[in-house]
Amino acid sequence: MENKVILIVDDDERIVRMFRRRLKKIGLDIHAAANGKLGLEMATELQPDMILMDIRMPVMDGYEMVGLLRETGYDRLIVACTASVRAEDTESTIKAGCDYFIAKPVGNDFEEIVQKLLKEYN
Repeated sequence: MENKVILIVDDDERIVRMFRRRLKKIGLDIHAAANGKLGLEMATELQPDMILMDIRMPVMDGYEMVGLLRETGYDRLIVACTASVRAEDTESTIKAGCDYFIAKPVGNDFEEIVQKLLKEYN
């Protein structure tokens, strides 16, 4: 997984730290933004291989962020990573432009899922 860039967009610093720690262990280059507006700016600049994005955030939520990214032609992997696990919420994230959905709290297989997605989509 060398040279793969991941952008974590989440307003919960504890989640960001935990994701960063776990994903660095498998050799990923991790960047983070605290809201959708910053995430949009960083995604445009970095062109990460994967965005792990919360849906409910201040300033700009995940739905708006993914919509704006897709409108600009961003075609890389976007994964909604949120505590909302109702079927309609999962469907809403996919309809909004996300490629995949991971429920929080993430399980012991989180790193494995991320690696699998990176292989499948890149």
